[in-house]
Amino acid sequence: MILMLRCVILVAVVAGVGRSQDIPHELPFVTADIRTPPVAPQTEGGYLLQYELSVTNWYDDTDITIRGVDIMAGDALLGAVEGETLNRAFTSGTTAVLAPHQTSIMVLSGVANELPEKLDHRIRFRVPGESEDIVVRYRGTPIQKNILRLRPPVRGDSWVAIDGPGSKNHHTGGVLMFEGHMFVPQRFAIDFNRRYQDGEVVHGNPEDVHNYRCYGAEVFAVADGHVVAVRNDVPDNPGKSKTNALPDTLANLGGNRVVLDLGGKFAGYYHLKPGSIRVKAGDTVHAGDVLALVGNSGAPAPHLHFQVMDSSAAWTSDGLPYVFDSFVHNGKSVTDQMPLDGWVMTFERSGERQ
Repeated sequence: MILMLRCVILVAVVAGVGRSQDIPHELPFVTADIRTPPVAPQTEGGYLLQYELSVTNWYDDTDITIRGVDIMAGDALLGAVEGETLNRAFTSGTTAVLAPHQTSIMVLSGVANELPEKLDHRIRFRVPGESEDIVVRYRGTPIQKNILRLRPPVRGDSWVAIDGPGSKNHHTGGVLMFEGHMFVPQRFAIDFNRRYQDGEVVHGNPEDVHNYRCYGAEVFAVADGHVVAVRNDVPDNPGKSKTNALPDTLANLGGNRVVLDLGGKFAGYYHLKPGSIRVKAGDTVHAGDVLALVGNSGAPAPHLHFQVMDSSAAWTSDGLPYVFDSFVHNGKSVTDQMPLDGWVMTFERSGERQ
C-alpha cells in the first residue's frame, strides 16, 4: 500500500505555441509532460517524491481550468490534488485557468511508504460551458531511488532546515528558463540556520550578522571531491537587508560559494563569509574537511544554502536529491535520510557527540 501524505502544486504560466485549427472539445487538446522523472530519497515515513508536471492548453480559442490531478500507480489512486488544496497552492496572483497556448508547471510533492516502478497522472480540467470535467492521462513516469549518500555540511545542535524539500517554497518551486531550457536548480536545496536554546535564530539587533547563532560556523565537505568553483570576495550584507552589496547578476547570486565535483554530481555551498574560504579551484578535498564559514553574502540574513545539482552552474542546473548518512532528529538517531522542511537536527562528528 502506498500513502501519499501530502501534495502541493505551484503553477507558473509560460507562453506556448500552437497551430491554428478548430478542435472540438470532445477531443482533449491538452498535453502533459514530466521533463525530469522523480528520483526518490529516503525520508521519514518512506520516500520523498518531488517533481514537476507541465500541462499545456493547445486550444486556439478556449481557456481551460485545471480542476485536479490524480496520481496513480496503474489503476490504483495514490493521491489527488484538488479543491481548496489546489487553490491554496497557487502562487500569488495566479489561478488554475490557462489561456490558449499556455503551459502550467505543477510542483508535486509527497511521501510514499512504498514506491511503484512507474506513476500515471490524470489531469482533470474543464472548458467554459461544460458541466463535466475532461480527463487526459499521462502514463508511465519511471521512479528511481536515490543513491547519493553524503555527510552533513555543518556540525552541532539545533540546525533547522528552512525552505527544504517536501514543502511549497521558493526552492522547490524555483523554475527558471535560460537559453531555451527549463531548470529547477534548487529542487532539493536547504537553507541551514541555527537556533539558540530559546528557539530564536538571532539575539539582539538583527541587523548585526554576528548576533545570528549560525554566523561564522564551519562548513564541511560532504564527500571526497574536487573544488571546481570558488568565490570569496562578495561583502556580507547586514541582517534584514533588502538589497545585496553587488548587483543581482548570475555571477553574483548566491554570494561567496564553493562548488565540489563529487564525480559528475556537484555540491554547492552559498552565502559564505567573505575571506573565509580555505580551498581554491583545483584542490582535492576529503569528506569532513573544513571549506569555509557561514556568512551573509548575497542573502538577507545569515545561513548556509546547500544544494546538489547536475552541473557546476548554480542557477542553470537541475537539482538532485541526496541523503545524509547520520544525524539526530526528534531525539532519535537517523541514518541515510533527506531532511524535510522545518526539521531541527543535531549533526555529530563521526563517533562523538558535539
